[in-house]
Amino acid sequence: MDTAELTCDTEESVDFAFTEEHAALRGVLGELFAHTDETTWRRLLSDVGADEIIFDTGAPDASATPVDLAILAEQAGAALYGGPVLPGVAAGVVAAHLEDAALVAPLRDGTRTAAAATGAQLSTNPSGGIDMTVAPVWNAAGADVVVLTGTFGGAPAVALLTDAAGLLGSVSGLDLSRPLGRLTAHGVRPTVLLQGEEAAPVRTAVCRQTGLLTSAELLGVAQHVLDATVDYVGKRVQFGRTIGSFQAVKHRLVDLLAAVELTRSAVYGAAWRLGREPDAVGTDIDLAVAALLSRQTALAVTKAAVQLHGGIAITWEHWAHRYLRRVNSVVALTGSPSMYRSRLAGLIDRRDGCRA
Repeated sequence: MDTAELTCDTEESVDFAFTEEHAALRGVLGELFAHTDETTWRRLLSDVGADEIIFDTGAPDASATPVDLAILAEQAGAALYGGPVLPGVAAGVVAAHLEDAALVAPLRDGTRTAAAATGAQLSTNPSGGIDMTVAPVWNAAGADVVVLTGTFGGAPAVALLTDAAGLLGSVSGLDLSRPLGRLTAHGVRPTVLLQGEEAAPVRTAVCRQTGLLTSAELLGVAQHVLDATVDYVGKRVQFGRTIGSFQAVKHRLVDLLAAVELTRSAVYGAAWRLGREPDAVGTDIDLAVAALLSRQTALAVTKAAVQLHGGIAITWEHWAHRYLRRVNSVVALTGSPSMYRSRLAGLIDRRDGCRA
């Protein structure tokens, strides 16, 4: 994560609690994601009105908050939804920074969709345009707009392509529920190209918002898989008893439950802090803790689910295996627990230096 625009923490402390509006949002999203099809993305934006959460959360005067975004991502993860939520959030952050709502206006009704990629390396074409080959690109299938964060000439860069339909190709991924692609372009002129000091705070803001989103998504995966596994072991009978009555199984499930609840506190604590102090070093610490715990927990829960379901879950068609794929795919694309431990250590050093 970039560390541009970090500030020291304030002394103010405010307790967080879910509201009735949060509960209502969770219920509406749960109903929507219970039956997903090709119309889900448009219904999410129009019927639910989630366009404000996805495209406006990064704006200073937005009515939607990072907590709303985390709820949306958690419910999407629980349903294994593979729509372009993360690219939409990234595009919204760029538009908010530039104070140009027109950049995301075509995306709000779902007729056009966005893709996103990190770690892009852009270079100058002899014709004066930009060359790039970027993979993987999130949610590349059918995308018209691409948000890129990375480097240009060794300096931070953020680019937005608003006519990228012919530049994207598909690639195979571990998680079949989320389409990935490759962007190959020569001599293109991005609609938006930020470089150096101008790009650094935007790249950092994109990283913070999408980092929260992936952590909340993994929380949703872990909670759903744990609930379904508890239900299964309460019905599966061996040796005349349900396997959930065996002490070893009960103890394992309790440990997983504790991990999920700890992760939930970390994710929503980070979301609350991000809405109040987006540039504070303490916010980045909270986000790193949420990222670390969500990855550890989701990996542990999905692996346990496959084991506790026995031989049937070894098949790749079983729902537990699909969730295992999602978790491992997100970890491979966004970083392992060990990477976030290292990041957390660096941020704590920065915080302690700020307090000195």
